[in-house]
Amino acid sequence: MLSNENSAFEAIEVEFLKLGIYVTDLDRPWLGTPFLLQGFLIEEEEQIALLQQLCRIVYVDRRRSIGDQYASVVREREIRRPMAPETSIVVDGASGGASLDGEFLSVARRLRKRSAPSASPRKRPPAHESGLEAELLYSAPIIDDVHRTLESIRQGTDSEGNLDLTRVCGLVEEMAAGVERNPDAMLWLTRLKITDQYSYDHAVDVSVHLMVFGRFLGLGRAAIEELGQAGLMQDIGKMQIDPEILGKASALTDEEYLEVQSHVASSLELLVGQHAFSASVLNIIAAHHERFDGSGYPRSLGGEHLTLHAELAGLIDTYCAMTRHRVFSDAVSSQKALEMLSRMRGVKFREAVVDQFVQCIGLYPIGTLVELNTGEVAVVIQQNQVRRMKPRLLILLAEDKALKRRPRNLDLILEPTTPLGEPYRIKSALPSNAYGIDPTEFFLD
Repeated sequence: MLSNENSAFEAIEVEFLKLGIYVTDLDRPWLGTPFLLQGFLIEEEEQIALLQQLCRIVYVDRRRSIGDQYASVVREREIRRPMAPETSIVVDGASGGASLDGEFLSVARRLRKRSAPSASPRKRPPAHESGLEAELLYSAPIIDDVHRTLESIRQGTDSEGNLDLTRVCGLVEEMAAGVERNPDAMLWLTRLKITDQYSYDHAVDVSVHLMVFGRFLGLGRAAIEELGQAGLMQDIGKMQIDPEILGKASALTDEEYLEVQSHVASSLELLVGQHAFSASVLNIIAAHHERFDGSGYPRSLGGEHLTLHAELAGLIDTYCAMTRHRVFSDAVSSQKALEMLSRMRGVKFREAVVDQFVQCIGLYPIGTLVELNTGEVAVVIQQNQVRRMKPRLLILLAEDKALKRRPRNLDLILEPTTPLGEPYRIKSALPSNAYGIDPTEFFLD
């Protein structure tokens, strides 16, 4: 067995696998294997047998393993205690931190109330694996920087000035580091938007989701950053399209639709002279509207002629557009969007790509409203990578659906019990705006 006694991570030969071990990576790409999750807990002998057929070595995380396979070094999040229902949440104004665990509500409200992208000074980056709230506070100024940069690009394009996009790559590198530390925090920052400009919000949305998906698939850091760059820049050419067409609520004419399609060529024209962007990034942008069945544009590529990274960009672009309000279409919930994507399996997108994305986002995506077995209503604020059915929640409504004066955290991985002594569990997911609640707007109160 290959191991390092001083680390919670190990590379072990498959013959030594046991129940309770958390597998974090394989010695081969995840795509093409029967495992839908990049990172999973071994709970059945059949999983061990399958790994022994496919791999020689796998990489495991002892901190996420259970039972006898659990490491003595555990993550902070797994050992903290649930906050008492009426405990106050106090944010330290000097440090930007919070005095108690469960500060999510205070931090989210503080960030959501920003009236404009701020120029907050940067702090020291969190540890390699950061807590949700710490990452929110650290990475919010980075997202603000991205919005300011996109605005400066728009102004530079409009005035026909010199367009320097070097700054974009540096910002994407910082966002990729945030995704590595805590992907849930970065996803929340795309939801706690501070502008009403769809183009900017959508660009950041796509960039972050692409990097989160790339990380889930086990791609290398360079490939993840290229996806992030492509996501942020793939619609830059729309700045040259008549705003009345982009903001039209009714159906486009054939001529107008052709003009919208021209944004792909316009994006490439703006970027091709920028040395900061590689040929790989340009190829992703060039094909992000192509589809597996050949129905996309501008070249009607399909099948094996469509690269994996371009297909990922197209799928994420579609998902993010579905989940954000547009002038001609209301936003749908993450779950509804996943259902719509599932109907495109094997048609617009390869089945394996859709299946992997569904697993990446999870049954209860960040921001999903859920009803508990107590009747309380909560919002999912953080995924649990070991037990996907046991996310971290913020309870918003009481059993009688009355608004809770002091919302509280509930981490299902800690197996909390109801007043009746039963384990808390999610009864069902709720549609967007159930009981009149928009989780992202809730934090404005």
